[in-house]
Amino acid sequence: MFWKAKDWPWPLKNSAQAALLKGLLDNEGIPYCLIRHGDSLWGYATEVAEGWGHVEIDDAHREAFEQLWQEFQDSEIVEDEGEV
Repeated sequence: MFWKAKDWPWPLKNSAQAALLKGLLDNEGIPYCLIRHGDSLWGYATEVAEGWGHVEIDDAHREAFEQLWQEFQDSEIVEDEGEV
């Protein structure tokens, strides 16, 4: 069976990223829903193909969230794969 990554508008790479975003959303008072892609039936194989999960936001809070999301993405540490 093959899985194809979906184009989630706000994908989350791992549980640490989800926890950080959850804290920011709670502090800002923005209602949200974190959706985890994995399940125990498939041994979380969908997480490998589609990422840890994604966040869903109500349209009424979309503008505030998109600004927060951009700041969140800009603050992410990028590892240099060339260094050992």
